[in-house]
Amino acid sequence: MDRTTINQIEGVNVTLETVLGLAQTISDIVENDISLFNIYPSNDEGEKWRMKRLGSKLNALSSATITATEKAQQQIDLVVNELLKGGVNND
Repeated sequence: MDRTTINQIEGVNVTLETVLGLAQTISDIVENDISLFNIYPSNDEGEKWRMKRLGSKLNALSSATITATEKAQQQIDLVVNELLKGGVNND
């Protein structure tokens, strides 16, 4: 495997680590402050419902992003291991 390929893989992995860190931060913020979405101070029931729904959507989005990023990292690890073993066919 040439150095360019290794650098590209490392670059992708760094990007995935950044995305994972951002998603985990968003998840932590939403989880820690979910009560702010659930007890939104308003007399408008529709507004309260929208804020609660927004909290749920943000939580689901950050969880999905974390899961997808972790799966992508696992796939990169598998490819790297196969490349190092010489088992990937580039045809």
